[in-house]
Amino acid sequence: MKDVKNNREAQEVVKYGICQMCHDSCQTKIHIRQGRAVKIDMVDQDVVDTCPRWKAQLDFVYHPDRLKYPLRRVGERGAGSFVRISWDEALDTVASKFQKIKTEYGAESVVFWISYTKDPRPCFHRLTHAFGSPNYCTESSNCFSATWLAAALTYGEDYGGLAGQSASIDPASRCKMIWSSSVKNSIPWRWKAHLEARRKGLKLIVVDPRRNTIASMADIHLQLRPGTDGALALGMINVIINEQLYDKEFVERWTVGFDGLKKLAGEYPLDRVERITRVPADKIRAAAVLYATQKPAQIGMSACATTHSSNGVQSHRAIILLPALTGNFEVPGGNRWPTDPLPTNDISLHERVENLPPGLGTDRFPIWTKLYKEMKSNVLADRIESGTPYPIKALFGAGLNPMHFPNTNHLVENLKKLDFIVVTEYFHTPGTQLADIVLPVSSWLERPILAMPPRTRGFASLIEPAIEPIGESWSEWKIMFELAKKLGIGDEFWDGDIEKCFSHILEPSGVTLKDLRENPEGIPFTMPPRPAKYYEKAGFQTPSGKVEIASSILAQHGYEPLPVYEEPMESPLSRPGLAASFPLILTSGARQLPYTHSQFRNIPQLRKMVPEPLVEIHPYDARPRDIKSGDVVIVSSPRGRMKIKADVTDIILPGVVMIPHQWSGEANVNILVDDQNLDP
Repeated sequence: MKDVKNNREAQEVVKYGICQMCHDSCQTKIHIRQGRAVKIDMVDQDVVDTCPRWKAQLDFVYHPDRLKYPLRRVGERGAGSFVRISWDEALDTVASKFQKIKTEYGAESVVFWISYTKDPRPCFHRLTHAFGSPNYCTESSNCFSATWLAAALTYGEDYGGLAGQSASIDPASRCKMIWSSSVKNSIPWRWKAHLEARRKGLKLIVVDPRRNTIASMADIHLQLRPGTDGALALGMINVIINEQLYDKEFVERWTVGFDGLKKLAGEYPLDRVERITRVPADKIRAAAVLYATQKPAQIGMSACATTHSSNGVQSHRAIILLPALTGNFEVPGGNRWPTDPLPTNDISLHERVENLPPGLGTDRFPIWTKLYKEMKSNVLADRIESGTPYPIKALFGAGLNPMHFPNTNHLVENLKKLDFIVVTEYFHTPGTQLADIVLPVSSWLERPILAMPPRTRGFASLIEPAIEPIGESWSEWKIMFELAKKLGIGDEFWDGDIEKCFSHILEPSGVTLKDLRENPEGIPFTMPPRPAKYYEKAGFQTPSGKVEIASSILAQHGYEPLPVYEEPMESPLSRPGLAASFPLILTSGARQLPYTHSQFRNIPQLRKMVPEPLVEIHPYDARPRDIKSGDVVIVSSPRGRMKIKADVTDIILPGVVMIPHQWSGEANVNILVDDQNLDP
């Protein structure tokens, strides 16, 4: 028996890989035996101790429900079945449909939509514009983009990363204000660092409608009404200015619009802010003083929670002005851009958009489409419905999930009107049920990945496939390269040679594929941090070269240049008549540790951790409705209704209910959410 065991161990091969069970790419070691992955070790101990998802990778890869072959739909969308076809038939069908639509209506009538998959996005962007369509889009319309836009308008595009710095802990910080990020569930590998910093005396302020784990540890928890972040930030700014706690030298030399901000913030005395936000005035003042005086201090901001309202961009602009006003910007321990990125070639071809028809949403959101370089996904349903500014006839969805979008039923109804839909996926989803052609995608264990910082947290590597693809699944890169050849634009895709593409991307970095192959564990790239107060050398990439408290770009387009606060368009104060029929406030999006958005609920070991969605409701609101924990309740809005079990808990603010996002067909909160009153 010992000899048999030794023989098996001798046949085992270990390869380096990365886990892509979330948006980070954490380094792993994959044990291969007889062509099958049998074990995965996580390299980063912080991930081992805090995140359960990486342990479920093999359950994902070898799940019996994985899509293994190209499929063609038979019957009606949403109600039909699928038959297996060859890759040639699948790609020939897609190419012929796209070319026919391009000839009859123009390439702009085809929309290219990529969802959760990250590393092939530049290639998908390239495919969109090489085909001739301006309509490349992602889920970022409802995620990171609004916070990025707020930072870009205020500090310049190179500071767009200030949109979400909730993960990092700077050892020099004496105070951290976490603005709507659960940390433990959102960025679990950073949880231990937060605990250690707290143990060493870090002062902690948390802004969140829920008393989540990090909020329960805080010195001050500002438990605000959802959507009122901008008013809270202006109230804090009012305290900081009135009590002379701001950095006068920085404000005078490096900002424009301070006098206007002073006047605006003066309209938000703390008694008014308390009425708006429901946060006690004394807590707001204490938090403002603590943050402004316990320097250096850092704000950790969610990548999207502050912007999920009709005033999101301006609210986030008010929040991110706090570091600049208090001398906590571009200093050790404050909010700073830590490094410049590793130089690489951009393959997206976004520069071609200038010679193409305007992308969807350009007329309504000209600033967003110009700066973020995508069409606006949230207008898709309306533009299919209206046929303006041109008809939309087809959609290529890489990981298409309409459940991610507000007023889901409205979007699904309009997607059904399209002539043709192709979807790439791992499993059947609500998106594949709308597709005419379904293409199976290989996992991160089965495909080559060019892993680059910052997504890989400081190392560059070429991840070679550890195992053969499951069934006939292909990587997204291969799908796009082969489709490009069928469309007659293969020369734009290195004639199908992915390695030539990777080499082109790497060229400015000085690193070659040969270098990466000789270092399968990855090459560390700790780019030197920018010097403190780097702006004194380079200024800011804004039209004025300064921090634009009053944004010149907003002013040029007819918007209010200052970070004004406006009530959410559906709120008790803006629409009291609506509130009479719908008295509770809905918030969603709180992360759940086992899941990444809509993924992994089909993996038993993760599903056991959070087996079902629950609506959180405070006892104050549950009692008069005779609701107890475990009761099935109906939650309704002007757009729809859903059944879900109740969780009666005092961690949520009275008058507010929370439903987790992305439970797709089981309890999709987005059927309740407005898709018309969008942030302008």
